[in-house]
Amino acid sequence: MWRQAVQWLAVCVLGFGAGVVHQWQTGRIGVLGDYAYIVDTAWRIAQGELMYRDFGLPHSPLTFHVQATLIKVFGFSYGVTAWYCTVVNVGYVLLTYGLVRVSVSGWSGVALCVPLVWLAPHCIYPHPFYDPDVCLLVLLNLNLLQWVATRRVGAVVAFLGGVTTVLPALAKQNVGYPYVVLVVVAVVWWGWLRERWVGGVGEGEREGLEVVGLRWFGAGVAAGVVGTVVWLGLTCGLWNYWRWVFVSASRRLADLTFILETYGNYESWALGGLMVLGWWLWQRKGEGARPFWVATASATLLLGPFVVVSAITWLCGRFFVGFDYPLLSLWVPVMILTLVVGLWQLPSVLSASQPVRTMLPWIAVILTFFSFLSQGHTGSSYGIWALFVLMVAYVVSLFGSDRRQPLVCWGIAIALTLAAFPYVYHNVRLRYVDQTGDALQTAYSGPLRRFTVDSPYLSNFAELLDFVADRIPEAEPVVCVPQEDPFYVMTGRRNPLPMVIFDSTATPFFPEEIVEEAERRRVKWVIVKRVLQIGHLAWEVEGIPEAFSEKYTTVARLSGYDILQRLAPAQADSP
Repeated sequence: MWRQAVQWLAVCVLGFGAGVVHQWQTGRIGVLGDYAYIVDTAWRIAQGELMYRDFGLPHSPLTFHVQATLIKVFGFSYGVTAWYCTVVNVGYVLLTYGLVRVSVSGWSGVALCVPLVWLAPHCIYPHPFYDPDVCLLVLLNLNLLQWVATRRVGAVVAFLGGVTTVLPALAKQNVGYPYVVLVVVAVVWWGWLRERWVGGVGEGEREGLEVVGLRWFGAGVAAGVVGTVVWLGLTCGLWNYWRWVFVSASRRLADLTFILETYGNYESWALGGLMVLGWWLWQRKGEGARPFWVATASATLLLGPFVVVSAITWLCGRFFVGFDYPLLSLWVPVMILTLVVGLWQLPSVLSASQPVRTMLPWIAVILTFFSFLSQGHTGSSYGIWALFVLMVAYVVSLFGSDRRQPLVCWGIAIALTLAAFPYVYHNVRLRYVDQTGDALQTAYSGPLRRFTVDSPYLSNFAELLDFVADRIPEAEPVVCVPQEDPFYVMTGRRNPLPMVIFDSTATPFFPEEIVEEAERRRVKWVIVKRVLQIGHLAWEVEGIPEAFSEKYTTVARLSGYDILQRLAPAQADSP
C-alpha cells in the first residue's frame, strides 16, 4: 500500500507538471478565433439562447454549456477559462494513470504517464475545446466502469456511474457516440451474456467480476440515453439536433482520399510491421526458454521507433516545424500494433473476467480512428494522447513480469518526452495561427487579462472595442465578419444572427442569404476584420464582405478592421 501511495504521489506530481506547462503555455500564445468560438457561443447560452433552436452549431453542446455555466457563476474572464484548462490537464493525467495501471503496474505505469506532462491536451492547445473534454470524460467513465466491475459498490453509485457514459457523446459526437456503443456492448456481454458462456451464475463473483454492479451500471447507461433524448427533445428539438450535429457536421468528415492519406503512408506501415515483429518474437518461446537475443531483439524493435523519432527531432528539429512533425508519425504504427495484438488475444479474452482491460485496446484504436476522421492525426491527436498511452500500456503488459518491461516502459517514456517537448515548444499544432509578429502582446487588465498573442492582434482588437464603445449604441445590432475575436462576450452584446462563426460547416448559407438575414434582423453595423490571425478564415468568408459592401457603406477604417454601416433604414420585419 505504501508503494502504491508513493506511485500515486509521483503521478500527482506529473499532473501538477502538466498544469504548470499549461499555465506557461498561456503566456506564449493564444488563438483569438478558437477562443471566441467557444466563449461567444457560451455567452449566447448564458443569456438564455438555445443551441440548434436559436442558432446553429455543428458540434455537440457540452463544452459550450460548461463554459456558459462558468460565465454564469464567475462572470466572464480569461483567467477562469485558463484555470479550467489547467484542472482538465491535471485530471487528465490522474485518470490516465488509473487506467494504465490496469495493464501495467508499478513504476512502469508511472513511466508511461511521464510524456503527458507535455502531451496533456492543454499543453498543446491552451483553450477550452471539445477534443480534450471528450477524452477526459471517456477516461472518467472508464475509471468508473473499472471501479464498478472490480469492487462491491452500492447500486445507486453504479447506476450514476453508468449515467456518465452518455457525457462523451454530448462533448463530441464522432468520438462520444461510438464510445457509448462500445460500452453498451461490453456491459451487455460481461453483465448478462458471459455467465452463460463460462457457466455458472456465481462464476463472475469468484473471479473478481462484480456482475450485479455491471448490471446497475448498464441500467444507468440506458437511463442516461433516455434522459438525454428527452432533454434534447424538450429544449432544442430532436430534429434540430439531428440537423446540426449529424447532417451538417457530416460535411467535416474525411472522405476516402483523406483516409488513405492518413493511413496509406508506407513508412507508417513499415514501422508498424517492425513493432509487430518485435511483439511476435516475444511470443515465440516461453519466458524461461526465451534466448537472450530474442528478448533483446523484441525490446529493440518495440522501442526503436520511439528512439529514432526522438533522435530525428533533436538532430534535425528545425527542418520539421513547417510540416508534419516526427512525433505524429508514431500514431499509425502504434494503432497497427495494438490492433494486431488485440486480434491475437481476442479468442482468449472474451471469457476473461477483466472487462476494462479487455476493452482498452479496442476503445483506444476505434476512438482514435473516429477522432482522426475530422482532421487526421496531424490535427486531431492533440486531445487524445491518453489513448496513445493506453495502447502502449496494453502492448507492454504482455511482457508480463519480465525484467525488461520496466526498461521498455522507461525507454518509451523518455524518448516520447524528448520528442514531445520541441513539438509543444514550437507550437507545431498551432501552425494555422500567425506567429510572425515582432513581439508578444499581453492584456494586463480587463476580462482578457493574461491573454497573449503575437502583435498586432490585441492592440487592433482594443482599438475596435474603443471605437464601438464611443460610436455604436448598445441597442444597435452588430455583426462581426468572420467573428475571429471574442467581441460579444467582451462587449456584453448579443449576436443578432442565427450563426456563431462564418465557417463553411458552421454557416451553410450563401453570402446573399446572410446579408438578407442581417437586413431582416435590422442589423445596422458590420465589422469586417482585415488582418486575420487565422489566415484560412479569409477563404471561409469569401464573398461575404463583398455582399455586405453592396448594401452597407464603409464609414471607418481601423488598423485591422473596416466598419460598415447601413445608412438607409432597413426594410425588414422584426427579429
